[in-house]
Amino acid sequence: MTDFVKRPPTPSSAGRRYKEIVAGITAAADELRERDRERAAELAARLVEIDARLQETAERAALTRYGVDVNWESALEALWVESWLKLRPMPGPDRSAAGADIDACDAEVEVRAEELRAAVRRRFGLPGR
Repeated sequence: MTDFVKRPPTPSSAGRRYKEIVAGITAAADELRERDRERAAELAARLVEIDARLQETAERAALTRYGVDVNWESALEALWVESWLKLRPMPGPDRSAAGADIDACDAEVEVRAEELRAAVRRRFGLPGR
């Protein structure tokens, strides 16, 4: 035969080629599984971090709500004697403040609450704290 004519594969070479293809597919699948295991481990570690941050944030939010509630009740008690003043329920959260510095907001609440207490003390001639 001439060099230009292809010979049909022999049964042993076809079997060998099949085994090579299957081995390649198996290796690729093993590699994918290993990458998936690594990625799953990374995501699990990230989930632990996110869960811890979420817990810290929830605790911080509860602490802030408690501080605001205490200051609101204090303000209502201080203004109770002002019978002309219509006392209203505490307003809800300011949704436009999302992303604000919570420490700065808490400090602002404390400053405003102290200003109110000082104004009430001056109005009634009470001694300062």
